[in-house]
Amino acid sequence: MSAKVIDCVAIADEIKNKLQKEIETLKKKGVTVGIATVLVGEDFGARMYRKQIEKFCDEMGVQYTDKNPPADASEEDVVKDVKTLNETDSVSGIIPLRPFPKQISDYAIINAIALNKDIDCFHPYNMGKLTLGEITFAPATPSACIEILDREKTNFEGAEICVVGHSNIVGKPISILCLNRNATITTSHVFTSMAGNLAKHTTVADILIVAAGKAGLITPDLVKEGAFVIDVGINRVKLLDEDGNPVLNDKGKPKSKTVGDVDFDAVKEKAGRITPVPGGVGAITNMMLMRNAVKAAKIQHGID
Repeated sequence: MSAKVIDCVAIADEIKNKLQKEIETLKKKGVTVGIATVLVGEDFGARMYRKQIEKFCDEMGVQYTDKNPPADASEEDVVKDVKTLNETDSVSGIIPLRPFPKQISDYAIINAIALNKDIDCFHPYNMGKLTLGEITFAPATPSACIEILDREKTNFEGAEICVVGHSNIVGKPISILCLNRNATITTSHVFTSMAGNLAKHTTVADILIVAAGKAGLITPDLVKEGAFVIDVGINRVKLLDEDGNPVLNDKGKPKSKTVGDVDFDAVKEKAGRITPVPGGVGAITNMMLMRNAVKAAKIQHGID
């Protein structure tokens, strides 16, 4: 029997509707919810993410501010831009879009962001509070994973949870969030796999959260029967025909598709519950970011 496929788009729509009402209520009180992005230069991936943020701000009636200094901007100038956003009342949250050019340190920019405008929890202070369980803002993608698990009435206490991936953005914070709820956590990563130990950890997990950035990494042999599998990965791969050859478009270029880190079609026959890609965790991630922006606006205006 196939796994239950979690309808993440429906969850995101429900959260969106609630947030839109809250944003309208705040507007009536004279409080503007606004998100600003800081992109230095024209990195393709960062520009795509900026476009996505601008789109969902527009959809939700949230003010969007774009700071886009040139690629040769100095670190000092970019820090000044961030400090200007810190003082801008209509900006409730600031998102640094990386990578930055080599002359600019990530942490110089992150440390310049006001603590109560750090809506994706990049600042070491906010990450420290997350570790201590005294959360102001939790990172958006890990929060989306927790939202899914909560809605499926997951009992975290004592549950065996394996996180595949140990990035500062997803792997580490999702491990901490689950640990704060008294789950038993294993954080595995590329070096676990290189040592030949990945299966030892993934196959005993009641909940498997995969954020490794490698298409098709998780196959059925790496999954416990009936496990809850959450796929955070987003990868672009070539579309192949039945013979394994690239499928070409009208211009003779290879077509591509978006897939996760999990071999979805195969794993769904073994898992109990699973999230798809596309239409999975990413849809909820946007709403978690917006939820943090609303929370930030309330904090900045002393609203409970």
